[in-house]
Amino acid sequence: MKWGLLGLLLLACGPPARHALRPAVVPQPVEVYEAAWHQHPEDPERLCELGWAYLLRERFGEAVGVWQKLVQVSPGAPDAHYYLGVALARQQHKEEAVQALERAAALAPGLAEAHWGLALLYNERGDGYEAAQQACLRGLAVAPQSAYGHFVHGFVLGSRGDNQAAARALSRAVELDPGMAQAHYYLGLVQLRQRQEEQAIAELERTLEADQNYTEAYYTLGTLYARIGRIEEGQRLIDLFQERSDRRMQEDHYRRLLYQQAAPLVGREKAAGHYNLGLVYLGQQRFEAAQQQFQAAVQADSGDAEAWHNLGALYSRQRCFPEAVRCFSRALALEPGYALAYRNLAQVRLLEGEYAAAEQAFRQALTHGPASPEDYYCLGTALIQQGRIKEGEATRSRARVLQARDQK
Repeated sequence: MKWGLLGLLLLACGPPARHALRPAVVPQPVEVYEAAWHQHPEDPERLCELGWAYLLRERFGEAVGVWQKLVQVSPGAPDAHYYLGVALARQQHKEEAVQALERAAALAPGLAEAHWGLALLYNERGDGYEAAQQACLRGLAVAPQSAYGHFVHGFVLGSRGDNQAAARALSRAVELDPGMAQAHYYLGLVQLRQRQEEQAIAELERTLEADQNYTEAYYTLGTLYARIGRIEEGQRLIDLFQERSDRRMQEDHYRRLLYQQAAPLVGREKAAGHYNLGLVYLGQQRFEAAQQQFQAAVQADSGDAEAWHNLGALYSRQRCFPEAVRCFSRALALEPGYALAYRNLAQVRLLEGEYAAAEQAFRQALTHGPASPEDYYCLGTALIQQGRIKEGEATRSRARVLQARDQK
């Protein structure tokens, strides 16, 4: 078969090769990457790691500064321009974000994520719908099996009222990735507009199955339940929405204090901000984020006994027992009457098989706090494990007496 010039032109006009965005992998605390950058301030790799660390921890203002530095050091690196655009967008610097993402797409036309980021930003502009559509399609031409790409396309279509096309795109997104909560949520909204209540309820339920922290879904699903007569379930979900909304407001408050002020907090004020944000994350069961905040709290103020205790509890949850013991011990050195710290230290010592140390800690917990049946029972276990059977059984009997009294 002879292709000739036309065939060569057709081949040349195909979609560009996919540019794989380098994934952000920064498992260490952010201070590790800050220290590495201070040692090598012009090293692109160190800048990249620090930029990722700030982005993943939602410290967007600091991330912008790092990625701006990186595009100065490596102006031809499309990934750097892309991440700069992401950070600028999260800081609400939309026009600058567009410029950064357009530069990323120009350097690497196969960087689908840059096209999708542009689609979302174009869509926010009153005159940007057609440009947003084209950006979606450019990204999907490069990565047609991307669930996120189909989600962005569906979101753009739905925002302009093209419900049928939006439903097709969002359905494709959840087909490719059943765990994509935001695609289920927006598909449910589109189905509501189409008066498909049963299908919408199913999608909103799938949203919460995929992500229990998807706050908006609680309210939308709760109102739908109430509409079809499931009043108690609906009220429960709306109450959960209010509770989670309050937590998110608290999170936003402490994040602004810590990361978005012209004059950063220092010393005890900084420690208090990190501690309180850690408590918010604990309430959301975001344990890794909570641990990072408590770690930052003790770095800002090493005299914060409660932050040391909470850090120890999180290490204990991970079964990192030596670290947990170290943290509980620091808390007790600062506050020798801290009954809860003694109790948690004793539990860790029991799990480690350090029965004499567990006995000592349980006795201190009982000395400084109210008599707890659980403490007496675990103290009895520590005694039995040391061969003091009679004493241990008597202590366990004391636990049963207290438990019976508490149940009256």
